[in-house]
Amino acid sequence: MGSNIDRYLLAEKAGSEGVWDWDLRSDTLYLSPRFKEFLGLPSGDLNRPNDWLSLVHAEDVDWLHASFEAQMVGLSVPFQIEHRVRRADSAKAGEARWRWLVCRGMAVMDDSGEPVRLVGSVSDITDRKTAEQELRRSEERYALAAAASNDGLYDWDLVTDRVYYSPRWASLLGFAAGELSDSPQEWLGRIHPADRSVMLDALEALGRPGDAAFQVEYRMRTADGATRWMACRGIAVLDPAGTPIRLVGSQADVTDRKTAEQRLRQSEERYALAAAGAADGLWDWQVDSGEIYYSPRWKAMLGYGEAEISGTIAEWFDRVTPSDLDGLRSAINLHLTGERNHLQHEFRIRRADGDEAWMLVRGLAVRNEQGSAVRIAGSMTDITARKKAEQQLLFDAFHDPMTGLPNRTLMLDRIGQALDRNKRTGARQFATILIDLDRFKSINDALGTTTGDRLLRIIAKRLDNSRRIGDTLARLSADEFAILLDDIDDAGDALGAAERMAQAISRPVNLDGHDIVLTASIGIALSATGYEKPEDMLRDASLAMYRAKSGGRARIDVFDGNLRRQAMAVMRTEADLRTALEQDQLCLHYQPIVSLKTGVIAGFEALMRWNHPDRGLVPPMEFIPLAEESGLILPMGRWALEEATRQLVAWQRQFPRPTPLFMSVNVSPRQFRDDDLAGVVEDLLERTAIPPSSLKLELTESLLMQDPDKCREVMRRIRAMDVRLSIDDFGTGYSSLAYLHSFPVDTLKIDRTFVKALSSGEGNAAIVQVIATLATILNMDVVAEGVESESEAEYLRDIMCQYAQGYHFARPTPAAAAERLLVAETERALAS
Repeated sequence: MGSNIDRYLLAEKAGSEGVWDWDLRSDTLYLSPRFKEFLGLPSGDLNRPNDWLSLVHAEDVDWLHASFEAQMVGLSVPFQIEHRVRRADSAKAGEARWRWLVCRGMAVMDDSGEPVRLVGSVSDITDRKTAEQELRRSEERYALAAAASNDGLYDWDLVTDRVYYSPRWASLLGFAAGELSDSPQEWLGRIHPADRSVMLDALEALGRPGDAAFQVEYRMRTADGATRWMACRGIAVLDPAGTPIRLVGSQADVTDRKTAEQRLRQSEERYALAAAGAADGLWDWQVDSGEIYYSPRWKAMLGYGEAEISGTIAEWFDRVTPSDLDGLRSAINLHLTGERNHLQHEFRIRRADGDEAWMLVRGLAVRNEQGSAVRIAGSMTDITARKKAEQQLLFDAFHDPMTGLPNRTLMLDRIGQALDRNKRTGARQFATILIDLDRFKSINDALGTTTGDRLLRIIAKRLDNSRRIGDTLARLSADEFAILLDDIDDAGDALGAAERMAQAISRPVNLDGHDIVLTASIGIALSATGYEKPEDMLRDASLAMYRAKSGGRARIDVFDGNLRRQAMAVMRTEADLRTALEQDQLCLHYQPIVSLKTGVIAGFEALMRWNHPDRGLVPPMEFIPLAEESGLILPMGRWALEEATRQLVAWQRQFPRPTPLFMSVNVSPRQFRDDDLAGVVEDLLERTAIPPSSLKLELTESLLMQDPDKCREVMRRIRAMDVRLSIDDFGTGYSSLAYLHSFPVDTLKIDRTFVKALSSGEGNAAIVQVIATLATILNMDVVAEGVESESEAEYLRDIMCQYAQGYHFARPTPAAAAERLLVAETERALAS
């Protein structure tokens, strides 16, 4: 410590600053001689922090404490703060004067990163602060002087009868400088008829001896039709014969003064009425004598009668809630000393019945010629109802209104606090558990939202009863809850808590005679993973929950790094897919659909592909489900339909046939559900020359079952245009004869799994014949998918299957290669 002090003293001699060194372990404070001189402290080596802090101004000491505390919790940036101090010796003599110091400092850490010392310097900046204050006063005086010359000027040439009006003169009436002519009527014509004689009499008197100046007040009409009071002053310029030849002067808007004069006449009456009828309590404190007047309303607000409160300040201050008293005293003192322009402060006070009320006090001091406050008077308003409303609003902002549980905002705040505490103190691990009720939407749809809300409240109560004291349970969304599990040893504790929650949820609930059994998919994120932001931890718990849900529901899963990487990969793929749509990276490949009877290409199925600039050709299974989930399938589907139709137009013109080539285009469930598919098809047919029957839209069986009535209506609209409709992958879904009768379907496409069974000899091979027979009975076409051998093709011909597609005939290929197949087929036909 000695060598440090020597260095401090040398540094102090080289500059104008004082030096300080606070040893946090011994709570001793070294103050250099110059710093002690600033504070008026006696010489000596041993000091305590309070020797300095007790001399700091009350308004500044909290900020200084905050700067110290920020360093103690690891803030790496040194602080600099300005504060006021008084000399210890002047305070004893009753001559306390405040001086300004600028304090700089930073923490010194030990090897473990814990702060052991705070060191810094101080400089006296009182002169600079005084100069800044004088500069502000100077600027204020200049602004007041400029505002004082607020009159509009005029110059009336009585010989030419032309008047110059200054821009300010015009603006007083609401005109721009160029909007007024130089005619006297711009002035006289706007004077109120009842006041015009006042002005004319003043002008007429100008020619009389001794009457070269005048001052009158009158009302004038402004540009917007309003009426304002003006005070006009003028002086005449006389020629040698004493005749006025020019009139110059100014005009000022005195409406406010006129209004004030009128109001002043009513002020005493109004004050008496206001005092009698106001809801506020009034008070008037004679500061020098200490006597204070409380109005009857002031006393009644606290539940007291007129004679129960005496005229002392103690009657007020002794009833203030102790924790609020210092703040009230400080607010009053700051106004009395002139540091605040008015008094306005909120505090709590005890009523006669013992209840606590919130009050708002306002006041204004009356000062003597020296500027000292001799009296302060004001009002007191009961704001208890407003405070309760604010507290309720604050509660509502952080809680779920239906269950009363904390909401997402409060949960994120609690997780953030746990992260900060864990970093600061190395506290034990904690976990975030995210719970999503499985298939809750279907229960809500079946039983109604009212029953669904009752069910959620029951589940929330069960979860609340199952949590440990100190853990936070929140409702994040309709059927999603989260728990902050504090102070755990390892993942086993979190899994145990999650299992308790799952068991609580799975107990049957009887509502309106229905036994409802719920399950939950639960994800867990552990603090040991390492998080900077609470949003990241909640996100990872959500990712684990989604993995549990996709794994079959009613599962518990713990987050790991692979899950985040997978999620990031999906996000990158979605972003790339949006770019692909914008930059025309999507393309169509075409697979021929062959007539089994003739072996000729009857049409094509258009299949979407993605030419990724880095990954090359991306298979549809990697991006179609993502496009479906994100909604990108809507613009992608429209593009595919447009592009496939454009290609069909070109091929039909190039390769004319008695039965035109057809094109099959897949329609996704979301495209069918959310887009105006019938409208898109109708617009497409109007803009192209294809026969409508050569366009085929392929739908899945599962799509038809989601909303049968809507599907039936859309399909009928499309079928009315003579566009064909196919059921893709027939036999793998619901495969009901009822929907085949009720939906206007033209074609059944047999799934490749059944076609593959033809070669393997599996029992599913019989299904192919059943589907082909069924289609014949219903007068539908049949297309077999995935044909890979001649034996499969031969079997399909034998059972009267009309069309087939697969690698045996051709793979999906770009348009140019598909066109070469058509050219070759045409050449063979010509050669034969």
